[in-house]
Amino acid sequence: MRTLIVLLTTLALSLPLGAWGEQKDTSREKDLCLLSQENCGPQQDTLQQRIRRIKAEIAKGSSVYTEQELRRLNAMLQDYEFMYDRLMFGPSSR
Repeated sequence: MRTLIVLLTTLALSLPLGAWGEQKDTSREKDLCLLSQENCGPQQDTLQQRIRRIKAEIAKGSSVYTEQELRRLNAMLQDYEFMYDRLMFGPSSR
């Protein structure tokens, strides 16, 4: 019985942390898909989802993004919000 406990403990300690369901902290990572269309995968965002993603990235601030990247994200946000307004409310919305 003691051998079994030692064997199971050794096996559990040798597994990588990801195997235990640890979540990767993405709060300090750049979203390269938004910035440069890299690592996007097959996902297709709606306009509303894209706006929410950009706002979340802007909220990370200068601890993650450079000033130039933040300006680019803000410009993208303005463009997407303009498109959303035009689609929802027509050309006379602004």
